[in-house]
Amino acid sequence: MTSSDLSDNLVEVYFRMAKWVLGFIGFWPLDPLNRLTILKIIINLIVLLTAIIGELRFSWIIRDDLLEALDALCPCLTKLVTWLKLVCFLIYRKELAILLNDFLKHIKEDTKDKLKNSMITKVTFLIHIWWMILYFFGISVNCLYVFKPIIIWTYHRFINGINDKWISLPFQAALPYADMTQLDSKFLYSIVYIFLVHSGNVTIFGFPGADGMFMSMCMYISNCYQCLQEDFKKTFKDYSQTEINVKINNIVYGKLSAIVKRQQNVIKMFNSLNHVYKFMIFGHFLFASINMGIVLMNVQLTTGMTKIVNITFVFGACTQLYTYCYGAEHVNTNYLQISETLYFCDWYRYDKRVKSLINFVLLESQRGSLMSVPFFPPSLPLFSSIIQTSGSYFTLLQTFL
Repeated sequence: MTSSDLSDNLVEVYFRMAKWVLGFIGFWPLDPLNRLTILKIIINLIVLLTAIIGELRFSWIIRDDLLEALDALCPCLTKLVTWLKLVCFLIYRKELAILLNDFLKHIKEDTKDKLKNSMITKVTFLIHIWWMILYFFGISVNCLYVFKPIIIWTYHRFINGINDKWISLPFQAALPYADMTQLDSKFLYSIVYIFLVHSGNVTIFGFPGADGMFMSMCMYISNCYQCLQEDFKKTFKDYSQTEINVKINNIVYGKLSAIVKRQQNVIKMFNSLNHVYKFMIFGHFLFASINMGIVLMNVQLTTGMTKIVNITFVFGACTQLYTYCYGAEHVNTNYLQISETLYFCDWYRYDKRVKSLINFVLLESQRGSLMSVPFFPPSLPLFSSIIQTSGSYFTLLQTFL
């Protein structure tokens, strides 16, 4: 296999998980928007929204039983945030397709260099591990919700000898009755059960797809900033023992101009990513601390299999939140390190043009590269703050129980 084949293979592999997960529900931006894709998008959005409305309605109807209402509300909030993300993916589909193509072109170009290819290979491995973690928690929670009613019914039937004909639905939803035990028809019951199961499936493909793609793009942008640092160091190192003259100044200026141009292209990609994701991140953070507080309350007060479901839910929610905070923080950290790298390079030996160019890069990199999300840019300190706020909501909820 030639180096070109290896490069093409790495480009294909980098977003493989995103293509598979989002493509399953019709939201992979590079897929042609044909009738089948449009049909999948419409059905999945309607199913998810209907389930959200049903679960919200159920929580409101049984609001006097606060613990039961909160237990029904947990998956509902996750579905709501996932629905908002999928709607944003639909609205920004063209922008995402352009952004993905830009990423793929950059990756293909980088993989031609041995060092950069090695760095991207490591990043690709880490990203796929993170994808699997996101998907594992998503599918674990969904499977627990789906099979919990069947397991409980089986336990009561064969262990306790209780012959109960009613098997609870996987998610507590008022669809269409407030008391779903009124659903006498086995056919309608099966339809509602499958409907709610599919709403869970859309969720477990939706949020790992959106969150995992964000992490993939952030890690690649961070990798680009690391590559830029290496390019700056190499450019100055190549001429560190050379006497500086007009010819050398011109050569170095040309190389630096190419590096700076690449840096601006990476910044442009990051700004596009920021534009597409800022409302998704805002919506996620808006509900994150509330959802975490509710889940923590459920973990404390529930027993048996419900407690296992809620504990898994906590880990999944923390993983989602950490994805956005770590991804954005990693980009900003590596961007700031460009100025630190240049500080130790001997650029001051060169002429005014080179110095001006380096000063421009220093000023740009010292400003940082934060996500411009309304009110709170994602960062690891923000992750800690949201967890602490969740604890406050947890304490507040305890006063009502």
